[in-house]
Amino acid sequence: MSETSEITTSDDTAAGRPMIALEGVSKTYPGQERPAVEELEFEVPEGKIVMLIGPSGCGKTTTLKMMNRLIEPTTGRIILDGDDVTSVNADQLRRRIGYVIQQVGLFPHMSIGENIGMVPKMLGWERQRIATRVDELLHLVGMEPGEYRDRYPRQLSGGQQQRVGVARGLAADPPVMLMDEPFGAIDPITRDRLQDEFLEVQRQVAKTICFVTHDLTEAVKLGDRIAIFGTGGRLRQYDTPDEILTNPADEFVAQFVGGGAAVRRLSLLDIARLKLDEVVVSATDSPAGNHPVLALDDAGKPDRWLHVPGTTEAPPLVTVPFTGTVYDAVDVMLDSRAPLVLVLGDDGAPRGALRWDAMVGDLRARGNA
Repeated sequence: MSETSEITTSDDTAAGRPMIALEGVSKTYPGQERPAVEELEFEVPEGKIVMLIGPSGCGKTTTLKMMNRLIEPTTGRIILDGDDVTSVNADQLRRRIGYVIQQVGLFPHMSIGENIGMVPKMLGWERQRIATRVDELLHLVGMEPGEYRDRYPRQLSGGQQQRVGVARGLAADPPVMLMDEPFGAIDPITRDRLQDEFLEVQRQVAKTICFVTHDLTEAVKLGDRIAIFGTGGRLRQYDTPDEILTNPADEFVAQFVGGGAAVRRLSLLDIARLKLDEVVVSATDSPAGNHPVLALDDAGKPDRWLHVPGTTEAPPLVTVPFTGTVYDAVDVMLDSRAPLVLVLGDDGAPRGALRWDAMVGDLRARGNA
């Protein structure tokens, strides 16, 4: 691979119409010879999450702030839902865009309900409509309104404050959300949980989201597309997570992605795409056979393995949802030292078993395909 500044993208005809389009956008600050952002050209599809990532000082946050005119571009155009953002009132523009930052920015003298309802109040919503929207959003981010509505930011944990920040960004039901490292200051365990909750919220609201991060794992997990910025504020590759991990555009992207790309790709592969072993449910002691045998408890829920082919002693029972990823399955198998995992449907019923040796063979075959 040769060093190049050419932007590489793959064709994505299913991406949908562009909600945001950057056309030759550059930003040079007064007194600076070199631009912070140079000749950006990319589109953000409606209802998708685009992750902006790159080394420090590469222009990610500058790009985000130009989208809602907290920073004015020096050259080029930014189109939001068909409108050139430089030709509309800046305050009205920002009310059409949700904005969530790492420091959350909640007003300490306002209750949680007042923080979330701030923008709708500025837009002239009626009091009852605001109250209804606040409660709706608290439910959406997993916070019981009766318990949290009247609390103050100081009474919440950092993770809870981030949830409120997301709720506030969604308050006026904007079509676009801009998020600047919203989970960056949270501990890893809480951050992973918030990412999962964020994806669940996105499945329900389907906003167009631009999300700045320093974490490639987060970018791969959350993004429908990833924009990798290089030094000098140039876009080096704009593509799907799988394409970036599999086919980096140049040496810069390859070095930025680094080792472990194969492991990261596991988070992009749904369990539903793999062949599962049939599971036999039995109430008797371990009958021998070619399929894993599962015992249920008195409530009809999976309880333990009675028999697993190739083992002399039944391993511990661990489960993953059918909607999970291969990464999830590998994680629980390694953690429990189990050679297989039981895959459960949404109703809690067994869908099959994923065995380590069969999974490795399947992944090897896919890699050679």
